[in-house]
Amino acid sequence: AAMALCVHIVNSFTGERVFGPADFEPPVRGSQIRARVRTQRSKAFALVHDFKVLGNQDVLQVDGQGEEVSLSIIFLPSFGVVTWGDAVYGGDSTAVADRLDSGVSSIVGNGQAFAALKEAGEVVTWG
Repeated sequence: AAMALCVHIVNSFTGERVFGPADFEPPVRGSQIRARVRTQRSKAFALVHDFKVLGNQDVLQVDGQGEEVSLSIIFLPSFGVVTWGDAVYGGDSTAVADRLDSGVSSIVGNGQAFAALKEAGEVVTWG
């Protein structure tokens, strides 16, 4: 029989269980856990294990069969986006403005374009 890693995630502020317990077969990557949590919670979040944010490619180590691992979940704030300035430099988001009015969890950009990540995983680009 394959070893199973039992994972449960709790809200770090109130102790409320928001996911699990659930069994995963090793190796367990952060992306696998994140995908399952996303089926129950659409708000943007970060997973924390041993005081470190668990990235998509990070692997949870298993020492024994049926080991239980506790993770914390931190819900990230969301916001709306307002743009201004020269359209050549990403200042005009008119074409996607209705998709930027709420639920944005992060933004990245370069000298001429921007991308916003929404809570549900959608990426909105302009510029």
